[in-house]
Amino acid sequence: MPHTPHTPRTPNTPHTPRTQDEAPSPLIVVIAGRKGGAGKTTTALNLAGALAERGRRVLLVDLDPQASLTRLLLGADAAELEGIGTRILAPQRGIAGLATAVLPGVHLMPGDRAIETAAMTLADNPTGPLRLRKLLAAVRDSDVILLDTPPALGFALNTALLAAHVAVLPTALAQQDFDALADTLTLRDELDELRAARVLAIVPNAVRRDGHDQEGVDLLRRCYGSLVSAPIPLSVAVKRAGNSRRPVVTYEPHGAAAQAYRALADIVEKERDNGA
Repeated sequence: MPHTPHTPRTPNTPHTPRTQDEAPSPLIVVIAGRKGGAGKTTTALNLAGALAERGRRVLLVDLDPQASLTRLLLGADAAELEGIGTRILAPQRGIAGLATAVLPGVHLMPGDRAIETAAMTLADNPTGPLRLRKLLAAVRDSDVILLDTPPALGFALNTALLAAHVAVLPTALAQQDFDALADTLTLRDELDELRAARVLAIVPNAVRRDGHDQEGVDLLRRCYGSLVSAPIPLSVAVKRAGNSRRPVVTYEPHGAAAQAYRALADIVEKERDNGA
């Protein structure tokens, strides 16, 4: 039996509501976690698809220097595009012209190695991790922004946690995954005074129909209660959809995985409505 994961100190208030005189602003969601294999990029793609399916305008932002989401969606074309890292380095340029359409209702700001350069260049700049927050404040043509992050603690994850309103944390169900989840939650707590994203959902990912995985889901629910969302089942359709550069809601719309991502989209929609 895995040991009890860290319990987050997350506030219970939604992101700041808009007044009637303010222009609409998107809900910003970071898909976070320090460990590879948890399903962050898969979650970003499929949550975007589930939100776009219901008519929401979604902007994906790839903050992984490896640009996994960008390469997944754009293939060889990814190498030709300027990435978000260049604008973090030069925020005076803004974000105009950076997003490209990748799916119906979904645009992408590509990832690039410049994020690593930004981490080194801004290491001694206390406001460096806040640059993405300021850049995304200009976005008014999206309903939801999803930030995909690298599998590591550091500049990119800090930047994303400080730019987002809420966080979605996918996790697998082995002990090392629980440890990584605890590390991510601890980091979020440490950044709380700077208005870090509130945890919206912990998402058990690629869950098998066996006793071990069910035990892991039960443990998460005992520790984190209602923060734990409906599990995303292990599904060949998710892998095949990704290989086709599509979300599973369009590849196998009536399957169990598609329904699970729609349930996660419901959680995001409810948060968006609460903050509207």
